[in-house]
Amino acid sequence: PCLRPQVAGIGGIFEQTDGPVSLVSAEELAFKFAVNNINRNRTLLPNTTLTYDIQRINIYDSFEASRKACDQLSLGVVAIFGPSHSSSSNAVQSICNALEVPHIQVRWKHHPMDNRDSFYANLYPDYSSLSYAILDLVQYLKWKTATVVYDDSTGLIRLQELIMAPSRYNIRLKIRQLPLDTEDTRPLLKEMKRGREFRIIFDCSHHMAAQILKQNVFVFGGRFMSYIKESHWDGLTGRLSFNKTTGLRTDFDLDIVSLKEDGLEKVGKWSASGGLNITEVPKRKGINITDSLANRSLVITTILEEPYVMLKKSDRALVGNDRFEGFCIDLLKELAGLLGFTYEIRLVPDGKYGSQDDKGQWNGMIRELIEHRADLAVAPLTITYTREKFIDFSKPFMSMGISILYRKPNSTNSGFFSFLNPMTPDIWVYILLAYLGVSCVLFVIARFSPYEWYDAHPCNPGSDVVENNFTLLNSFWFGVGSLMQQGSELMPKALSTRIIGGIWWFFTLIIISSYTANLAAFLTVERMDTPVDSADDIAKQTKIEYGVIKDGATMSFFKKSRVSTFEKMWAFMSSRPRTSLVKSIEDGIQRVLKSDYALITESTTIDYITRRNCNLTQVGGIIDSKGYGIGTPIGSPYRDKITIAILSILEDGRLHMLKEKWWSGSSCLDEERRETGPMGIQNLGGLFIVLASGLVLSVFVAMAEFIYKLRKTAEREQVYIPTDHFEYVPNSICPLFLKLIKSENDIKLIGLEFEFILPPTIDNRSCSTGMTPVFP
Repeated sequence: PCLRPQVAGIGGIFEQTDGPVSLVSAEELAFKFAVNNINRNRTLLPNTTLTYDIQRINIYDSFEASRKACDQLSLGVVAIFGPSHSSSSNAVQSICNALEVPHIQVRWKHHPMDNRDSFYANLYPDYSSLSYAILDLVQYLKWKTATVVYDDSTGLIRLQELIMAPSRYNIRLKIRQLPLDTEDTRPLLKEMKRGREFRIIFDCSHHMAAQILKQNVFVFGGRFMSYIKESHWDGLTGRLSFNKTTGLRTDFDLDIVSLKEDGLEKVGKWSASGGLNITEVPKRKGINITDSLANRSLVITTILEEPYVMLKKSDRALVGNDRFEGFCIDLLKELAGLLGFTYEIRLVPDGKYGSQDDKGQWNGMIRELIEHRADLAVAPLTITYTREKFIDFSKPFMSMGISILYRKPNSTNSGFFSFLNPMTPDIWVYILLAYLGVSCVLFVIARFSPYEWYDAHPCNPGSDVVENNFTLLNSFWFGVGSLMQQGSELMPKALSTRIIGGIWWFFTLIIISSYTANLAAFLTVERMDTPVDSADDIAKQTKIEYGVIKDGATMSFFKKSRVSTFEKMWAFMSSRPRTSLVKSIEDGIQRVLKSDYALITESTTIDYITRRNCNLTQVGGIIDSKGYGIGTPIGSPYRDKITIAILSILEDGRLHMLKEKWWSGSSCLDEERRETGPMGIQNLGGLFIVLASGLVLSVFVAMAEFIYKLRKTAEREQVYIPTDHFEYVPNSICPLFLKLIKSENDIKLIGLEFEFILPPTIDNRSCSTGMTPVFP
């Protein structure tokens, strides 16, 4: 067996920059650390001590690198570490390969297929694996656009897997090269900022990366060639292993870092065997909500819709943000004042909220956020599941639903007989039948009960004449008096008739109370008869056309709904898109006013419209429940800050005051709250007609009664009544109806109940209060 040397020397060649002070490079420090660490750990190389010889060369000086390598080989070193620059490293590699001395490399190396240099080990990760790692990270972050910045042509080789990604993963890449003649990268960064290129992948030297990203790059030395290729161990950068053929590092871990408020923080790692593993980082508490937004200028995309965003009316020309006003504009001002950012408002070019076409492409404000042409979308933007997959939303600043806007139908004012409206015609017929039935039953029971009969002449003991108060007419009069709450001076005496009276009184009490309670509303409130009252009513008919705003959240709701009613409604709307779908809310309002059309849209918008247009009304209740939120690009650091600010102004009541400001000021009376107005003849005219009809009817009935009684009396007495005696008819208007009867000695006035004797003088033809009753 071969004996190990007691002392083994390792050469280290490192570049130094030109300057008054020579700084020790990170590679040199790592090299010394590795040698000292092996010497301290006697289990690695027992009975062997490593020594090192360090040579420093100027960067880009390959001749000096070759000379230093020859000097170290003459000292008997068993391996050479470095240098890191490509031209110098290639020169040293050529010498080591010729003399079969292990060469430990710490730089990126392209390994072509025909490369015969095999006597080296490279600590730099394999460029293909590194490219896959970056591609996996881009896919996890759901980047649709990215910019690749490299310093030389080798960067394109290292990132070839990422550069080929657009054809396979639908990623748009922009490729830029750092300036070669200067280290000032600010012009390039400013150009990328103007192009809103915020997702950047740098492939450059660690010196340049340190200036741009403020991060450190760690590089380590190596081991003896044979031992390195066969061993696996954990180093400062993780587990180390090399390909036995190429000497390239194959098993390594990458730390994924993210820029936070306090600097770079580790958020995950990537390994060739395990792939990408993102670990959750708990949110820090107590962070000022203005940290990430203070003094930043944001681009705001929005859309015109009352009362959220409107063009301000002014006599002078307005420019910039002063052109707009509305609820969302005031909300944006509150957020800007709380978070400390400035903003520029831009209307969305196509005037749409955002929806997907058949190819999956978005339009409207959603597209503006996806393509990073805007930082925030402040508008009545509905939070939906589909949109949430492509952009982020803040917590909702307003809750709403979907309802139906329809033209207010002609009111049905109360007519002359509106006092009959509190009850349906069926109820009035049932009341009349109940009145007739109770009166007839009362008459029969009163005749049947012996306790309702009484002696007509109590002073005459021998009289056997008895009478009953509840005649048929009195029974009907008792029912009418009870129903009108006036009484009839007829009181039942028997228990049976009292039961009937008590039940009838209870019935009339409930009827009159219910009638009185509803009478005022029916006399004063105008009744509205709408042809449809809900979404089910609209879906069941085709006479009234209905639709939604094109490319809005309401259209997406019906398009993706699996409820049978909504599917039927969407089938109707999609079959006639030109007439059912409208471009904007203004077009929808005009269609509702001018044609038989119902617009289905957000309830908050309907509330605002109906407060200002008295000819429109909301039909039915809320169909769906959603919320308006502020949209941000996916992964935006502003979302959480915006959410915290919205919750803040929501809790202190400012959001409620903003809504009251823009929704109040209605010119239409709220029909549910308005006070009862005075009643006119159109409300109570029917009562006067009934009164006049009753008076006229009573006159005719009185005349009929008078003539009927007159004839009956003449027939009974068998007398003739001259025509001239009718001149006494006016004098018969007395408490009792009187009839003139001519006799031989006097004139008898016989009443309905009594007979009176008057002196046979013409002057006594008028009624006298001193009449003496004469019983027959």
